[in-house]
Amino acid sequence: MSDNDHNVDMDRYFNDPEYRKSVMGKNKKDTPDDKSFRKDGKLSRKILLYGGGALAFFILIAVGYFIYLTQGLPSIQELENPQTSVATEVRSRDGAVLDRYYIENRTHVPIEDISPNIINALVATEDHRFFDHWGVDVQRLIGLPYYWIQGRIQGGSTISQQLARNLYRKIGFEVSVTRKLREMITAIQIEHNYTKREIIEMYLNTVEFSNSAFGIEQAARTHYGKSAQDITVSEAATLIGQLKAVYAYNPRRFPERAAFRRNVVLNQMYNRGFISSEVFQNLRLEEIQLNYQPPSRSGRESRYFGEYVRLRVQDWALENGYDLFTDGLVIYTTIDSRLQRHAERSVQENLVEFQPVFESEWTSRDGEYMDEYWERFPQFLREYIRETDRYKNGFQKFDTDQESVVFEELMADSAFVDSVKRVNTRLQASFTAIDPSNGNVLVWVGGADFGAKQFDHVHQSRRQAGSTFKPFVYAVAIDNGYMPYHKFSKYPSSFIENSGRLWNPKDPSVPAGPEMVALREALARSLNNVTVRLLPEIAGAPGTNRAEDLMPAARKIAEMASNLGINMSSSSVYPSIALGTTEVSLLELVSAYTTFVNQGVHVDPVAITRIEDREGNVLAEFNPEYTQEVISPETAYMMIDMMRGVIRGGDGYNGTGVRLRNTYNVQQDVAGKTGTTQNSADNWFVAMMPHIVMGSWVGGEDRRIRFPSNDPNSIGQGARTALPIVGQFINSVTSDPDTPWSYDAFEQPPGFILPEDPADSERDDRRGRIGW
Repeated sequence: MSDNDHNVDMDRYFNDPEYRKSVMGKNKKDTPDDKSFRKDGKLSRKILLYGGGALAFFILIAVGYFIYLTQGLPSIQELENPQTSVATEVRSRDGAVLDRYYIENRTHVPIEDISPNIINALVATEDHRFFDHWGVDVQRLIGLPYYWIQGRIQGGSTISQQLARNLYRKIGFEVSVTRKLREMITAIQIEHNYTKREIIEMYLNTVEFSNSAFGIEQAARTHYGKSAQDITVSEAATLIGQLKAVYAYNPRRFPERAAFRRNVVLNQMYNRGFISSEVFQNLRLEEIQLNYQPPSRSGRESRYFGEYVRLRVQDWALENGYDLFTDGLVIYTTIDSRLQRHAERSVQENLVEFQPVFESEWTSRDGEYMDEYWERFPQFLREYIRETDRYKNGFQKFDTDQESVVFEELMADSAFVDSVKRVNTRLQASFTAIDPSNGNVLVWVGGADFGAKQFDHVHQSRRQAGSTFKPFVYAVAIDNGYMPYHKFSKYPSSFIENSGRLWNPKDPSVPAGPEMVALREALARSLNNVTVRLLPEIAGAPGTNRAEDLMPAARKIAEMASNLGINMSSSSVYPSIALGTTEVSLLELVSAYTTFVNQGVHVDPVAITRIEDREGNVLAEFNPEYTQEVISPETAYMMIDMMRGVIRGGDGYNGTGVRLRNTYNVQQDVAGKTGTTQNSADNWFVAMMPHIVMGSWVGGEDRRIRFPSNDPNSIGQGARTALPIVGQFINSVTSDPDTPWSYDAFEQPPGFILPEDPADSERDDRRGRIGW
């Protein structure tokens, strides 16, 4: 054979069949004379017999291995329809995506929305002959032993082979010849079924990046807070550099290591002609600058509500064989995303305003952070410190079993103590709104920041209702024949408990004016003294001074609240229930108030309307559950009219919610109720309109956080904190022409006329007779 026989053009060899035949012809050797192998016929027969048997055995082994090999390959259907885990979406009634549930934090984007910088970095680093091979880079494979001999361990997988592993998990990741052959065969099949453009798109949408980001779009948003189409050369090199080892080259955890890997990618881009020498030299000296967006905050509007929906749906999904995190379901809800946006903004902006005022109210002049609070409640700081990881690990760190030693060490760290104080005294707030006609939840804001605190103050938190519970007391009185004009003494009353102790609830001060106060005014001004005086009347024991005699009234009030949707505990059924010692959730409270607007018919809150699969087939539908009429339409309307006085005030007095009209200029027909608990830990406000009932709560993450209760000018009142959230929400919504809103007024039940105070009629008659 001549030296020229070795000069084979490999590219031509794979692309030119005639050339391949000519090369094979040159290398074909003459067949030796068969006679040289035949010493005798017997030997020939043995050779044929054993040789044929061995050949058959090897053929059998090869066929069996081939069958085994193909069993681990994706089917034709899987190749044509590759499946990845698809997130379940939670959507609003108007079609906006509110939340997503997923195992792999992935958002698919077409290749048109991916920066060429990313594609160039990928090709240059992972597979620079990508556009020339057919799934397997033979030239690369041939050269691998050369690098291995030098101790430079390198892989030979093409982008198509890597895609095969990402898409078809049955191929596996073990290091074996079988797995590699399956990967190669699948890569060749992928190249046969898809264009190079489609392969790049699929690869970048399936590959995993650092910080639990799957796909290039989510990686770009997580690391840089921007879309994949806006990624720069340096950012592209940083992202693509992660693919070698997503943890080791995580730029957030290991910036120096990630910068080194980025420069390797930039060097490859320079070597392949994607960037100039000048660009390479400039970029390799830059520090990595991230705009890190935690995955839990990426593209999600209402995570508190989303978590509530997940908890409601997960049992249904398990019973029906669905996985919320991979099956791509679509859950339609009652939330209106336009109202939701205004509510989120109102909660956040008001909390920003409240926080410094709250802090200043507890801080003495020139004092340290909230020094008066820590002086009044010294035990709270120690309790908060006990809840920290530094305290829990302190016994081991300081090698002691004495708590006093741990506290001494921790208290000496002023920065640590200050951070404990500030973290635990952040105010929280929640807001929800319900359509009273059908129970549809329109708005859900469970807290200030789901990323910081996952505890939902719409439905998980149960706090004392304070004066927002009083309408249930007055509803019982109205149901028992009392009228809004009936009057009671404004002075406190006392009751003797069985233990001999005196139960003496009272207002902070007795208001000026006549001694007798009508129920309408008492509710509008939230007078405790009048509310307590209702208890003997409701209990059927007028004039009693024994607390035990008030228990029938407590049971009637608890029954009323339960019928209206409050989850009552038997342990809360005491006379003090009249002043709001019962713990409620904001969702329950707002739902209960919808009964007054809905003419006495209670509808349980509805958040989910239907669930569809990824093809749009309806899997389940949910309808509101109407209960029977729990109070008469007449009682419901009288309660609405009495709570109008909370907002409008009356003849000679202001209601506790007058700021809604005076400060926020809400002039349409609205009724409501403010509430503040005895220790000023919880502030409430509920507002009612014919088409919507809104409620807000403001307080600390737990009951240890409270407002100065001895300061009448403190913001620790429902009218000063919870009401502004509702007021700003109404103003924002009514100023937005794209957000649905109604200005209808409340309607009286057919044929019903509000009862008038006979004394007023008599005075009017008397005035007429004397010529007034």
